Amino acid sequence: MFKRLKDPKSPEELIRRGDDFRIGDKEEQSFEEALSFYRKASYKGSAVANYLIGTMYEAGHGVAQSYKEAYKWYERSYEMGYGPAETAIAFLLESGLGVKRSRGMAIEHYQNSSEGRDYRAINNLGLIYRDRNGSEHNDHGAVVLFQKGNLDQSYPCTANLALMYEKGLDVKRNCETAASLFKKAARQGSLTSKRALAEMYSFGLGLPRSSRIATHLYLEAARWGDPEAIAFLKGEDVEVPSYSFSPAKVTVPRDMLALGLRYLEGSTIGLSVPSAMHWIESAARAGSTTAMFVLGQMYENGYGVERSPNVAMRWYRWGAEKGNGACAYNLAFLYEGIHTEDADKLAFSYYRQAAESDCDDDVKSDAYYSLGLFLSEGIGTERSETGALEAFIESADMGNANAQYLLGRMLLEGRGTPVSEVTAIKYLRMAADQGDDRAEEILASLG
Repeated sequence: MFKRLKDPKSPEELIRRGDDFRIGDKEEQSFEEALSFYRKASYKGSAVANYLIGTMYEAGHGVAQSYKEAYKWYERSYEMGYGPAETAIAFLLESGLGVKRSRGMAIEHYQNSSEGRDYRAINNLGLIYRDRNGSEHNDHGAVVLFQKGNLDQSYPCTANLALMYEKGLDVKRNCETAASLFKKAARQGSLTSKRALAEMYSFGLGLPRSSRIATHLYLEAARWGDPEAIAFLKGEDVEVPSYSFSPAKVTVPRDMLALGLRYLEGSTIGLSVPSAMHWIESAARAGSTTAMFVLGQMYENGYGVERSPNVAMRWYRWGAEKGNGACAYNLAFLYEGIHTEDADKLAFSYYRQAAESDCDDDVKSDAYYSLGLFLSEGIGTERSETGALEAFIESADMGNANAQYLLGRMLLEGRGTPVSEVTAIKYLRMAADQGDDRAEEILASLG
């Protein structure tokens, strides 16, 4: 249960209460309630509140989505001296959303904001400079900006800097440096970087060639609905999007999601989390369970938004109810962290749903592995060595190294089945081949 707090008075208190409802971690998420508090803070003269109201209009949170209204509120905030509002204005001016397009004015605003180390302005100005079709094309300027953003731990800038090294744009082409930067950005959630790393592993560019690792990375990206990753896994060709200041209108869920991801990534279009949220949520409301999974990931891990396990669970639950195995798996994982009997039962139920769903082998193998652990320990269900063994076999045969190790150990110990040292060694060897030191140690002891 959420605890009701005293009514706030100051603009700062009002904004904090609005944030509670917008983020949905301390309160049940309600964009309408959040907007109400932001408006009260705005009436008291808060530039921050005006900016936040602008983001609500851009995302369509608690109000009908309107770039025109968003621009008005950003302008009010900017006139009061709030820095992030200038970047938001620049994005709308560059894109021609809600206001007449003016790339010149956008660049001027981006330059002002980038001097204040606004990572979004730094990234978007870098994209303009990297655009080979624009009169402002300046690869050197792009590299300098992306380097600046990378130092400030901005993963879109890190990913874009990696692209400059991969392609040798104003820097000496260096695939090893590109791979290192892509890895850094991927750890922070960059979809662009995961896909780029998959390609580099596939062809051995700056990294040891590994079709296994490449496939795992492509599956991760495809789980988010990334068109390029999906096409690769299907063996199809896909047109790679180039830089565009304002894309064509989209009307189907798949394209809504793809556009939202582009706004979230900031590699082929200006970075804008509010616009990303608008399009990803539009795809989810139109029935895309992939978009529901993406929103769950964003809230669970804090990708572009403040972390909120409560809201993440809501999106995962909706996706799981509609049959999305990845949503079911992640929902089970979050329930597992609650540590109550009811939560354990729900975790077991959702892991089973994920294992039995029509999803990729990575999700299935992880789900079967978790089921094996639950069954072997009697967590959320009755303890069953035989059931655990069956689950571990399913997971191990799909390539899960942890399941291969545990299965090999169980077989050696004769748990749940007659002893089969040959089969045990087979699974331990499979785990060791994937770098599992525990399996290697057991194999060494067996001679």
